[in-house]
Amino acid sequence: MCRQFLINVSAFLFGIVCLFPPQQNHSAAVVSDFDLEGVAIFQCQCTAHACPCQKNGAPTHGTCEAADFVHIRSGRYGKTRLDGLNAAVIGNLVDQNKSRLYATIYIDEKADPAQRAALNSIEQFLNGAYETSSQQASRVKVVAITFSESLDKTFYEIEIPGVLHEQTILKRDASGKPVSNETAMDSWANREHYADNVKFEYHDKQSRKAWDHSGGYANVKYFHLTKKMYDDKEMLGQYGDFSGHWTSEQLALIHKQRLSE
Repeated sequence: MCRQFLINVSAFLFGIVCLFPPQQNHSAAVVSDFDLEGVAIFQCQCTAHACPCQKNGAPTHGTCEAADFVHIRSGRYGKTRLDGLNAAVIGNLVDQNKSRLYATIYIDEKADPAQRAALNSIEQFLNGAYETSSQQASRVKVVAITFSESLDKTFYEIEIPGVLHEQTILKRDASGKPVSNETAMDSWANREHYADNVKFEYHDKQSRKAWDHSGGYANVKYFHLTKKMYDDKEMLGQYGDFSGHWTSEQLALIHKQRLSE
């Protein structure tokens, strides 16, 4: 399932996140300027090609057992370069019942200490943060993350050994363009491509969370994201309300950016 705003909070906590930042939340934390380009892949328990949260709806199952992965091809956080690094957020990422939200942030072990701090700050900024119970202890883990992309950009594979295995196929037409082009709420972009979820297996022994949602929902984004886009409120996710339809603010932004409704 997809990402959504739930509530504003006064501080960013580590690990317990929702994949759309609250509308007024960014001023609460000191976040360096960032400019990032790359590919992001989202998989969840929703039916293939049918995730209501992407269109400002509520999770089909009430919860959203999902993984939000990002590979940064090139970019920076302040003066810290992040080229070639990976990160992922995994958990119940969208829920109208905020007490059930939980997540773990996985940071690429290839990153040096400054890069690890930068990746974590970016994830916290994009995802928002929530007051949670003691049973939902915050987690940030540094792990090996393997990412591969086929030359024709149709097959993607992500692996955190012993924890996560994802395989995603993006269908393209005869000219090589993605078959699906959707306006959607997302942390990384306002447009995404529906994809086939071939494999989505997760098992984190420490968090005692496990599932196999292979065959469920997936999307792929090729993004260029800056902090200024959030500061200027240019992201559809900044206006989410679970209503099941585009809000007036979202429609205005869709028309301004010449996106399809």
